[in-house]
Amino acid sequence: MNAMERNDRPIHPVCAVRRYSQSANPLNAGFSLPPTLRTQHKPARRSNDMRTAFVIFAAVILVLTTFSTMAIAQSGPTLKVVEHTWGFDGRVQPGQFNPLSILLDNQTDEAIDATATLQRMQGLLNPAGGQYVQQVFIAPAARRWIQFYPYVANSYSTEWVLSFDGEDISEFTQPRPAYKLESEKEEQQPQVIILDRADTVSSRPSTVKHLPENIFPPYATATVGLHTVFLDHVPDWELPRQQAFISWLKLGGRLYLLRDRRGEYPRFGGELAGLNQPLNSYSVGSGNVSRLDVQREGLTETMVRNAVVLDVLQGEDEEFEEFARQQDQRSRGIGQLIEVEPSSIDEQFFRQMRELTLPDHAWWLIFLLALCYIGLIFPGCFALSKNKRLHFLATYSALVGLSVIFSILFLSIGQRGYGESTTLQTLAVARAEDNTHWNVMQWNALFVTSGDSYQATAADQQSVYSTGEIVNQAEVQIAPGNAGGITMQIPPFSTQTFVSRRRLASADWRLKISDIDLQLSGLVKLSIQTGDNFPAAEDNRYLVLAGRRLYEMKYDDQTKQLKLFGAKRQLAEYCQPRFDIQYARPWGQAQKEDLRPPTERFYDESLPSLVQRNLLDDLVNKVTRYELPSDRLRLFVYTALPEEFVISVSAAAKSTGRILFARDLLLRSGESR
Repeated sequence: MNAMERNDRPIHPVCAVRRYSQSANPLNAGFSLPPTLRTQHKPARRSNDMRTAFVIFAAVILVLTTFSTMAIAQSGPTLKVVEHTWGFDGRVQPGQFNPLSILLDNQTDEAIDATATLQRMQGLLNPAGGQYVQQVFIAPAARRWIQFYPYVANSYSTEWVLSFDGEDISEFTQPRPAYKLESEKEEQQPQVIILDRADTVSSRPSTVKHLPENIFPPYATATVGLHTVFLDHVPDWELPRQQAFISWLKLGGRLYLLRDRRGEYPRFGGELAGLNQPLNSYSVGSGNVSRLDVQREGLTETMVRNAVVLDVLQGEDEEFEEFARQQDQRSRGIGQLIEVEPSSIDEQFFRQMRELTLPDHAWWLIFLLALCYIGLIFPGCFALSKNKRLHFLATYSALVGLSVIFSILFLSIGQRGYGESTTLQTLAVARAEDNTHWNVMQWNALFVTSGDSYQATAADQQSVYSTGEIVNQAEVQIAPGNAGGITMQIPPFSTQTFVSRRRLASADWRLKISDIDLQLSGLVKLSIQTGDNFPAAEDNRYLVLAGRRLYEMKYDDQTKQLKLFGAKRQLAEYCQPRFDIQYARPWGQAQKEDLRPPTERFYDESLPSLVQRNLLDDLVNKVTRYELPSDRLRLFVYTALPEEFVISVSAAAKSTGRILFARDLLLRSGESR
């Protein structure tokens, strides 16, 4: 074997190590590894590599486990929505604050103490309106009902999202409304329920919707959409729910008492003790209580239908039928009576309120300056550039100088600063609960000159709030109740609108019908005696509704009486006058110059809409079909907003506004309700 062949042969790794050791270190001449080391050297290196990989793998697993534990700890306990109920029977009343009751299940052994948020979604991912917030605590492995009171502006379906500490939990679809629009043929019953015990699941009777007594709202301001309640037991209610139930009844609710399993009618205590009258039918405020000689199992569909009677066209009226016939004929032309959504009334109020805060700019001066600026740029600067005796930079300097000068002029003339101040404008409708308490629906517009976070509150008034607008995306947080309020982030020189409903106490007006002559054709004579606290002023408006006709009243300072004054008008025509589409004004009225200030004109023209808005509390959407019950009159007093009715805001705001008081007067006793 020659040298070349020996060099081409592969060399064993151990031999290579021995050769390298011997050649690299002359002192190790003749050195060779023991056989045992030669056979164990390679497995030792492989074992070390495996040990290193195992350590790295264990470290990665430990890091991932740590981060997973932290993520689980931050996400909090798991919540599940067991069930939810819109309104009182699964429907909503547009134009009102509707309760949304949600049963939550804490599925872990950890307590939940978090902030719950409900927000309406406009479209897929576009939040609208304010955020309804409340603090919620749920014990480990427990269930709890929570309740929100969102304002439902219209009858259109939309989505609502429930979140806890910013994490979405569930979505709710707004259900159908508790009425049908004019285009639909059949009438639909309002919200009618039978109350069940909180610890009992009952499906009897099947002729009416069921509501657990423990989710009846504790605030009277959230009960307006309820029409009729059937009851066969004494509810296990704390004081706030008892008071809310009585307030709902006094505002026009209808209660039917049924016999219990022992064949007896319930005997009430506390705030409900006034329901223990021995009569089969009696009045409580504007509401009515009746007894049915039947147990809940015997409550038939016919009984439920007969018990629910809306105040619509109870009798024949030739004059009204002629009016309706004429309107039907005219509706085929340009002008017509149109049933509108409550949201359109809200938007009408808010739009006009915002317009009242617009500045009165000197537009003639702004346009004059704009023309001067354009003329100086061209042909002014163009002619300057043609002057060869000037340096070319003179033209650029002139352009820059004109831009700076006119920018300052436009800023000083067009900027805010025309005497604006922070103002709170208010329109309100107050429905009498009794002689000293009012249920007040209020539309507010807060205009501010400096951007900040503002809060509106009303202590101990069972207040509920909302922005009231459909597409508003302002940063607003809403909390209901006696200690609640609405917090709004408002930019400078802008307006934030919001609606509220409150329960207020006020002085007794001491009203009494002193003289009345009511014929089939309408009121012929009417005198109402008033007390010292009655709002009497020269600019006030006084109206009386009898059946479906409105009458003007005039206040006599000498006798302190309201007396019939002026001709009667149809309620439907007053609330929804026929408009000429081309000229946007009532038919038959000539255009003339209006010398009233814009604010006064807005308040005066809002009265018909406020009267119509008041009728929504009677759960009758179609104003053309409404008829006040024949056992009463309704007095409307339109006056400046009293100081005690002004909502409190966290700003030094100048308050202006009007309020429409509505109080029912009984005809058989002459006392006010």
